[in-house]
This record gives sequence, C-alpha cells and structure tokens, in this order.
Amino acid sequence: MEKPHILIVEDEQALGILLKENLKAKGFTIKLCKDGLEGWNTFKTERFDLCILDVNMPKMNGFELAQHIREKNDVVPIIFLTANSAHDDKIKGFDYGADEYITKPFNLEELVARMKAILKRTQYAPQKVASIDEVFELGGVVLDFTNHKLKVLGIDKRISTTEAQLLKLFITNKNNLLSRNAILLNVWGRDDYYTARNLDVYINKLRKLIKEDETIEIVNIHGAGFKLAENLIT
Repeated sequence: MEKPHILIVEDEQALGILLKENLKAKGFTIKLCKDGLEGWNTFKTERFDLCILDVNMPKMNGFELAQHIREKNDVVPIIFLTANSAHDDKIKGFDYGADEYITKPFNLEELVARMKAILKRTQYAPQKVASIDEVFELGGVVLDFTNHKLKVLGIDKRISTTEAQLLKLFITNKNNLLSRNAILLNVWGRDDYYTARNLDVYINKLRKLIKEDETIEIVNIHGAGFKLAENLIT
C-alpha cells in the first residue's frame, strides 16, 4: 500500500526536522515547509493525504493557510499542531476546518495514533465504497455522503468529512437519542476528553448548516446525549 503523504508546515526549523524524521520512521512520506506561503504553494502542486499546520507562522498563518486549503479541497484532513492553547483558538481552528487541534508540547505516539485514526476514516475507508451512492434525506436536508455534498432546502452547502459522518449518523437514527459515548465512538473511534470537546464544536457546526430547515433540529438531551428531531412545526 502506498505510504500516506503528509504536508507539515512548521516555522520552527528544529521541531519541523524532528517531526519529519520521526514520522518518516513511522511509515509516512513527508513534505516539510517553513512558512504558510510555502505551504500553500506546495499544497497547490502536490496531492496530500493529511496536513499538519502550525498556527503562528510568517507570511501566512496557519488559520489563513487552512482557509485556502479548504477553498481548494473540502475533505483533506487538517491537524493544527500549535502552542496556542486558548479555547477561542481551538474553536477558531475547528471553524477553519480542522479535524484535530493538538497543543504543544505534544506526545509523538499520540499524534501518530490520531493521524492513523483520521486517515482510516477519511482517506482509505471511503475508497471501499466509492462505487456505492449513499444519499440520506430528512426534511429539506439531502446528504450525498459518497461525494460529500449537502443541500438544505435546495441550497448547496460545504461539508467536511467529519460533519458528513456526524450528520449521516443523526439522519439514520432520526428521533432516537444518541449518547455522547455512542457518537464519539462512531465518528471519532474514541471517547476521551479531547474528542468530547470536539463533539460540541461539530454539533454547533451542524446546527448552523441545517438551520434554514425549521422542520428538523438537533436537540440536546441534558446529561444523556443528542437526537435529530423532525416535524417540530405543526
């Protein structure tokens, strides 16, 4: 199997080289860039399976780079690897399309585990069902899961891989309570504190995506979980 091709954009030279060599030893092929502009120019000319971005960088910061990447590619996974640990920065990172937000200092084995989990669910698994059209509908929402397309009341919406997986889970379990644990295990494959925080971010993102359709709503069942409820308007 071809090795996953990873883009690392890190302006701290020593850390970038160390990360590159360690990930190469773990079975990845690596392209290392020293700033956001170089990272963007490289992304435009090569195909990557996953991007690891610092935030505080010269010429173009990581959030700006992620925005450019998302405008060109809706589905390539993005991990922010940064010293910015403030909650607002984490929220901003997910708003710019991140799949993970990891703060420095970090554990290499944990980073590798998260990379492999993301690649398993976003890069390789869809290839097995590429010939099968999976389309899910509820109210005025139409999710083309295979092609990562979403329509809400006929309006096209951009949707990430993680958002699509979460929405698919809700639609296929409409009006049924899904515990936080069940959601985390189905979408992220684990239920630790970090992914629990991610879930709240993605719930809010989904609510914004489907807000025009007033016949459905993601309801928070306090202390239990969430459900996608339909026919709220009588």
